[in-house]
Amino acid sequence: MTARSVGLVVAIMLVATACATTTSQPSPDETSLLGTLAPLVTTTTSPTTTTSTTTTSTTTTTIVPIGVPEPTVLGVPAEPAVDSQFAGVGMATVPAGGAPIFSQGGTEQLVVAREGLVFAVTATLDDGWLELVTMCDTTAWARAGDLVLNGPSQNQAVGKSFNFAKAVVVLDPGHGGPWNIGAVAETGLREKEINVDIARRARDLFLAPHTVDWETGTIYTGDQVPAAQRVIVTRTGADELADYEAGLLFRAELANAMKADAFVAIHNNAGHENKLETPGSDVYYQSQIEDSRRFATIMVEEFNRSFAPFGTDWVGVQDVGAKSRLSTKNPGKQYYGVLKRTEMPAVIAEGAFMSNRSEADLLATPEFRQAYAEALYRAVVRFLTDDAFGDAPSFDPKSWGGFAGSGDARPTCVIPSQDGQ
Repeated sequence: MTARSVGLVVAIMLVATACATTTSQPSPDETSLLGTLAPLVTTTTSPTTTTSTTTTSTTTTTIVPIGVPEPTVLGVPAEPAVDSQFAGVGMATVPAGGAPIFSQGGTEQLVVAREGLVFAVTATLDDGWLELVTMCDTTAWARAGDLVLNGPSQNQAVGKSFNFAKAVVVLDPGHGGPWNIGAVAETGLREKEINVDIARRARDLFLAPHTVDWETGTIYTGDQVPAAQRVIVTRTGADELADYEAGLLFRAELANAMKADAFVAIHNNAGHENKLETPGSDVYYQSQIEDSRRFATIMVEEFNRSFAPFGTDWVGVQDVGAKSRLSTKNPGKQYYGVLKRTEMPAVIAEGAFMSNRSEADLLATPEFRQAYAEALYRAVVRFLTDDAFGDAPSFDPKSWGGFAGSGDARPTCVIPSQDGQ
């Protein structure tokens, strides 16, 4: 299925309307970058019938490309609360003022956790204590009355009947903290910071309704695609507050506890081998979850679409596209820990190469990071609301004996505290 036909499916499945709508689409300038396209003008005609007459009213609405907005600074919950979907397992968010976190059974207070932090809730005890998985990959406890508690998604089947308004998406900006900084460009640009900015931009896209021109990929204001029900970012906080260590177990357990519909680990690559005419974006999929491969092919296609206007000296590795790495130590098992542990369709996105100066310079710009975020957004929408593969190369799982670094939390990892100590 082409991207255009996927767009028609999304429009049909996600927009319920009793009105007749026509859209005037200008021809885009092929050399234009994000946000420079002309507006779409949508005319809606609605008949109104009384006992004796029928009248018709026409409303013209102009929707515009979203451009390159700055990421929103989200507030934190004002006070503890529990939503109707929480039944003992899910996600805990620290409200304003922080919340005490304890060792087993509440015997010792470990820290007053910083407001806005999230934890996976893996069990609720009869006496009101919660069992948590922390960003340090450790187990801790907290009182239910001190936190904001959210329950998991409703486990929709991925495909044409999927209701995107009920989607739960996890965005996982890779790396973080003083030791796990990821790739570093020759300019000093650090991957861990770029990944967070991209995650925030993608989060903002999912949290608002949009209209997508599936022919060009341009994202407009509008309501063709509704806002997702919940978007979870694994490293939270404004500016440098999101720069803390987060282990792979925590990242996966948070997504599992919320029964997320899709999980995207956001990364950028290093160690390129070949010069290319087109972007060398790679997306790694889970071999144990069949739909993950389809997800990866769609994302590679959307990266190519997003990055094409930024023509530069691209680089890549062998077999650019959707791929899966298996462990040589544990034959048949996933190499990447976060893909091994997640229980829903999950991918690791390696959008651009920080080891390539021209791509690193692009990653330093908000325009390119927005284009990266838009590729993630379109890929998730297409994956969840359709059943077609993307138009991108896809390779069977292959054993890999290399080393990509460990994402496990170090013994020195600490839960960020409210007082910053």
